[in-house]
Amino acid sequence: MTGRWLGLDGALGAFSAALVEPDGAAIRSAASSGNDALERGLRVLDDVLGTAALRDLAGIAVGTGPGSFTGLRIALSYAKSLAFAAGVPLVGVSSYDALTPLDPAPPHTSATFVHGRAGIACVRFRRPGDELTLCGTYADLAAALAERFPNGGELVSYGAAEGVTPALGERGIIVRAMAPRGDFPALHVVRRAMRMPAAQSAHSVRADYGEAHYAEREPEPPTS
Repeated sequence: MTGRWLGLDGALGAFSAALVEPDGAAIRSAASSGNDALERGLRVLDDVLGTAALRDLAGIAVGTGPGSFTGLRIALSYAKSLAFAAGVPLVGVSSYDALTPLDPAPPHTSATFVHGRAGIACVRFRRPGDELTLCGTYADLAAALAERFPNGGELVSYGAAEGVTPALGERGIIVRAMAPRGDFPALHVVRRAMRMPAAQSAHSVRADYGEAHYAEREPEPPTS
């Protein structure tokens, strides 16, 4: 497909949107100045789209989480409505994929962390022949990762690993955090989506809120 793409994300911080050329070059991108994605998100969309017509888009991309519960729901609702109204394909992109680089590819063994509310996070751990996706307290994640590094070692990480890093250090695992990706999350979402197949329908793009206890479990008390 040719034509411009629109990307939206509300899971990884403030609501953001990006309009890109067919080669992925950014035309315009912006983010709301606060957490009110419902009202400010509409203004961000208007600013980013400018005079571009929805019907002329090649596709729309949206971050599907995990991440901010409210922001994710709003961004997904916007994306589905716009894709349906414009009759263009919709592609959902995991927050884990949005946080890891396309080029160069991540190391064979790495972990990507996504934060929700205080004390709770999700991780996707990958290495050849092994993949783990888990949400829970920092201690939960550290314990699960330690099972895969029984003798300690170095773990390359993407995303916000700060809360889990001390718990991993206690288990002899050193976290080598990669530099945060610049630009707005929506820009990474749409560039990733342009290399992915579109969903069969907008309704089939679902939110990933993490496991049930991601939203329900009590976070760990702060350490003194």
